[in-house]
Amino acid sequence: MRSEDFFDFTQFNNYKMMNVIRPLGNLFCKTYYKVEYAGLENLDRKGGFIIAPNHVTEFDPLFIAMASKRLYHYIAKYELFTNPVLNKAITHLNAFPIVRGRGDMTAINYAIELIRRGEVLCIFPEGTRSPDGSPKTAKSGVGLMARKTGADVIPAAIYMENKDKKGSRVVVKFGEAIKNEEMGFTDTGKSKENKAAANKIMDEITRLWESCK
Repeated sequence: MRSEDFFDFTQFNNYKMMNVIRPLGNLFCKTYYKVEYAGLENLDRKGGFIIAPNHVTEFDPLFIAMASKRLYHYIAKYELFTNPVLNKAITHLNAFPIVRGRGDMTAINYAIELIRRGEVLCIFPEGTRSPDGSPKTAKSGVGLMARKTGADVIPAAIYMENKDKKGSRVVVKFGEAIKNEEMGFTDTGKSKENKAAANKIMDEITRLWESCK
């Protein structure tokens, strides 16, 4: 299976659909859940960068999107794009697919170009939702993205008091940027360094998550 079977990687669109649904998104975050934000000042920056949150629910991209009026791009598992209706919907919310575990360079190169164009990329380091809502081990992908793009990473913690329960208090906290030069990348030892960078990012996410309790 190829990610390009479900997405046109030759087009770098910045769809405005999120702006259209933003009022409903904000209402959802205030009523269905009780979402609070912290560290929003850390998003006040120009140019391309990466946001790296832990993954709790299917609504996490919405929680992140509602934190700022800036439009973000999201890496999502390709399986979500195999349904034509869902494909169209999430594509217009600026998501694009990646085939996990195969070194999907088409998706990776697309992400690199987004950053170079000054866009913001959101990637969930764990690669899947946490069963109990607590941060788990990061895959090396977020380290690879940081290496390839040269971008700084904003760690973000999503803390939910009662996972998947209506009315739950949710805290979304953004940390200070982890500078790319602080991640220890060199011209050698790439795989090892990618994993080390991913662990560094995840450690900061976990620290933020603990502070949300």
